[in-house]
Amino acid sequence: MVASRGCPFDCSFCGAAVSSNPDVTVRMRKPERIMEEILNLKARLGVQRVRFVDDLFLANQRLMRTTLKACVDARLDMRWDATGRINVLAGARDELFDLMVTAGCREVALGIESGSDRVLRYVDKKITVAQTVRAVTRLCRVGIDVKGYFILGLPTETRGEHQATLGLVRRLWDLTEGMPGRFRCSVFEYRPYPGTPDWQRLVDAGRLPAAMLDYSDRMDDADFPPDRDEFNFSTGLQFGEVPIDVIRRNLAMIMREQRLR
Repeated sequence: MVASRGCPFDCSFCGAAVSSNPDVTVRMRKPERIMEEILNLKARLGVQRVRFVDDLFLANQRLMRTTLKACVDARLDMRWDATGRINVLAGARDELFDLMVTAGCREVALGIESGSDRVLRYVDKKITVAQTVRAVTRLCRVGIDVKGYFILGLPTETRGEHQATLGLVRRLWDLTEGMPGRFRCSVFEYRPYPGTPDWQRLVDAGRLPAAMLDYSDRMDDADFPPDRDEFNFSTGLQFGEVPIDVIRRNLAMIMREQRLR
């Protein structure tokens, strides 16, 4: 389901960024309309779980409280998952997490991206590593699972920052071990998208648009996680200090570790 349209944030790599979609007005659906659709799906089709795929469902505390209370009042008796904003969840009161659990939240997807504060500033993520750790542990502590998204090979990423990202994945596994909620990762190789701030910076630096749109280079099927074949495409271009073969080797390694957990 989609509960909102548009995004007010401007992460430099993201095709949903406000600068990439200046004509798309940020708009939230009314909670009662969301509840009406969910109840209709449940009555007609027996739906028991819902995934909110928009970027903003758990990104505004005031709207979150209104919608979560509507879930409770409607007595949905359903489980759902959604995307969330790390800076919002890191600073929220404990009662908001309790309300999420009561409303049926089972998992929150978070765009963590990097284990380096410098890289996070460079891509204008407006979060810190400390906020990530706080948000993830708070969610897992109350029994909500977390799926963290990471990007390897972001522009200007150094070898040390690359290792810091891999280290953050493992740190979050360790910190949440034994908690009621489970942390899992999903890691991707960086790709630039037209219209994003990253794209313009790369073009200004002399990168050729045609090369950045050539996705014919693919990761070896023997190394790439078999359940992630839809993401097995790449420009084959290096945008930071770490060579592409090292990025892919480490991506495959961390995803193998994830499957073994």
